[in-house]
Amino acid sequence: MKTSYHRRRKIKIRRIALRDLILRGIENPKDLAKELKVTEPTIKRDLEALETMSEEDFTFETRQTSQEILDKKDSILKMLDDEKYYNENGDLNISKITKDLKTSRVTVMSVLNGE
Repeated sequence: MKTSYHRRRKIKIRRIALRDLILRGIENPKDLAKELKVTEPTIKRDLEALETMSEEDFTFETRQTSQEILDKKDSILKMLDDEKYYNENGDLNISKITKDLKTSRVTVMSVLNGE
């Protein structure tokens, strides 16, 4: 069963807080559980998970600024003029654009629809 976005976010926030408490010197699972207001088994699961988490897992992605979005739209519009982004039938190869820009298909479609 897939865990919901909000549940995953809550777990991630708790694990970040757990790591911060450990860095401050609180290492007893009972104290950690009391500080974070969760059960000890939850703390033990989180401690096991912390061992395999990378530094990247402790940060959240930042949203794009409006300038970055406009730059991406400009890039897509330039790609529409380039014939290498079309297949033999003359149809636009959207997957090639998404791969080159590392963007979603929805973004490309919104530019095509004039949004």
